[in-house]
Amino acid sequence: MPESIARKVPPSWLGFHRDGLITVLILDCLWMFIEVSAAASIVGIPAIPFIAFVLFGLTSYIVFSKQRILGNSYVEASWISLFLGVIAGVPIPVFFTIGFMVIGIVNKILPKTKGIEVKLPTLDQQNMGKFISDFKVVEELLKLAVQEVDASQVSSKVSENIKFLQDRGMIPADLVKSLDKIRGTRNNVTHSTTEMPSVSDLRELKKVKDEVETIFKR
Repeated sequence: MPESIARKVPPSWLGFHRDGLITVLILDCLWMFIEVSAAASIVGIPAIPFIAFVLFGLTSYIVFSKQRILGNSYVEASWISLFLGVIAGVPIPVFFTIGFMVIGIVNKILPKTKGIEVKLPTLDQQNMGKFISDFKVVEELLKLAVQEVDASQVSSKVSENIKFLQDRGMIPADLVKSLDKIRGTRNNVTHSTTEMPSVSDLRELKKVKDEVETIFKR
């Protein structure tokens, strides 16, 4: 079976996304040259508030996006993005630079915990899980149907329960054919380390599951 896809938890500094802090620091330093040039010119001074507002908006957007990736809620990410946006919006980047250094130093001093990896199932594994789950539903419904007729005839083998219901005319021939096909697929995928249910298998099983539920589910 294919291995799971591993995703490392994003780097965090005291609850801030590290890459977000670095990106904002670089952006703030680049804007400094424009701000200084504007301040040196009488014509450019009125542009300073506009520059600060643009920087505030860009900072807030970047930080909000990074904090959401980190796992913060909308409210938490909003407050953090507004806080850093205001600091970065100050004409001279000294405040954000100092804040960045303090956060980095404190984060370095604090005890570290081992990084956590979140393993997400691959598409094949998701399909396998869906296939097994749906087949289990069909299997249980067939057992219940046999039990209602004759509890002593309930079998752990799906094929025997299908035959019991077929002999009594409780399921149509086309459904029996589909059940046998799906049962064969189930046997193949559960006894193989490489074979996985295809999309067509999932669709076929979904169709069979819906038909069985329509006939037997109470």
